[in-house]
Order: sequence, then structure tokens, then C-alpha cells
Amino acid sequence: MKLPKFKLDEEEADFWDSFDTAQILEEGEEIELEYEPEAMENICIQCSEKMTERKRDIDVPGEEITIHIKEYYCPGCKKSRLGYTEAKRLSEVLVGLLAARTEGVLKRSTEVYKDKEEYFVKIPDEIAQSLDVHEKKRAKIWCMGKRIILEIG
Repeated sequence: MKLPKFKLDEEEADFWDSFDTAQILEEGEEIELEYEPEAMENICIQCSEKMTERKRDIDVPGEEITIHIKEYYCPGCKKSRLGYTEAKRLSEVLVGLLAARTEGVLKRSTEVYKDKEEYFVKIPDEIAQSLDVHEKKRAKIWCMGKRIILEIG
């Protein structure tokens, strides 16, 4: 199929607004596109400036661990980002740390109840015993998103 020559942008816009692309899909030839995500990693997707590669250290909170990463920094818009390979590696490291951190964790389901003024949760006996929880013992509670952190005093 040969496309017409357009003199004005509006003519081309009108053509594509009224053209049924199903014809192209039915009659057109199949082509294979190649995409190399790392080939464009050093070009900023926001301002198209060339980004500089630099090393960065990330300290993992609550751990004595530092992760060394390679990032790209854009001097134009002052943003930095990770390339595909480095983002994948960082994700694998963090998932590994999370798995190691949750090893041996007691996890049980419980229900939430409500009385006249407050909500309360029953702590399963196995968890209460491991925390040495007793009636009327003081506790601190924090909310982080949909997680509750409970510290028994």
C-alpha cells in the first residue's frame, strides 16, 4: 500500500482519522523489531541529554550492608536512574535480603474486632509466647501503610 503525499499536517491528520488501519494489518507484511534497552540507557528520557555514568552506594536501613550500584545522571534535569541490568540486579539483591530477613518469622492469621471505642486484634498464642506477652503489659504501636508494627515493652 502506498500512502498519499500530504501538503499540510492537517491533511495528514484528517487522512489518519478517517483511515481504517485494519487494511494495513491484513495486507501488510510482518516485520520484526529489535530493541536493545541498554543501547539508550545513557540518554535522558525527559530532556534527551546524554547522561553520565556514575557509581553510587546504597546503605540498607537496619543492616550493615552497602550495595554498590551503577546509575546514570542527567546534568540537564538533575535526575538519576538505573539501567535495566542494574535495576534487575538491585531487585534480586533486595528480594534476597527480604527472604533472609523473614526466615524464622512467625506468621499467623488473626481477626480484627471492634468494641464501643476501639479496634483490637487477637495475638495468636504462639506469637504471644515468643514475645513473652502478658496481660496489661505495655506496647508501642506504629502504622506504616497497611502494616502495623508492635513493640512489646
